[in-house]
Amino acid sequence: MTQSFMLTQETISTFQAQVELFEKCLHCPNAQHEASAKLAEIANTTGISQDELRQKIAQLLQKLDKLVKLLKKIRERANEGQAVLYFVKSNFLLKEILDDGYWVFYWGEDVKKTFEELTLGSVALYKDLKKAVSLETPKKDINYVVVETLKHSLKSLIEAGLRVNAFSQEEVNAFDLGDITPQESETMLIFLLTIKKWEPVYKRLAAS
Repeated sequence: MTQSFMLTQETISTFQAQVELFEKCLHCPNAQHEASAKLAEIANTTGISQDELRQKIAQLLQKLDKLVKLLKKIRERANEGQAVLYFVKSNFLLKEILDDGYWVFYWGEDVKKTFEELTLGSVALYKDLKKAVSLETPKKDINYVVVETLKHSLKSLIEAGLRVNAFSQEEVNAFDLGDITPQESETMLIFLLTIKKWEPVYKRLAAS
């Protein structure tokens, strides 16, 4: 199942390229440099100072760099149970980035293609796994954890995608997702995965 929520190398490369652009914005001393010009443009658009904007970009840079590393770990450990934990963490980090409205001013021309891949991939995975989850499904079940995680990230992906015109409201309605209001927090979902990890140990201790 972990193979189904792996992002393509192209998408990971898109994140990496954006990290490099932000680094240029932060460190390039040449006012004529394309990155510095971009920085001035964003500052004028948002109405905040360049110093404040640099701080926001620095924070976003750290989050994007962390996200790239998590995405790589998912690919590298696709056949391991730990990949699900990285999936949960990466989705909540992505949500955090998307919920910070400033990212939209920094994103490159590939934004719509990236949103299409992220959103459609998440929608397909959510609808597929949702069939395996019912009221009787144990909360520690991986399918349950992934479905609840996707509810969080899908809401942010859809809201952000609408903002950049990656898709229309009609297309969103066509996803036919139903109610995607999350029932579990990030802390609880990670806790549920931890319980599953240590369950064999507890069973051995109980039997000893």
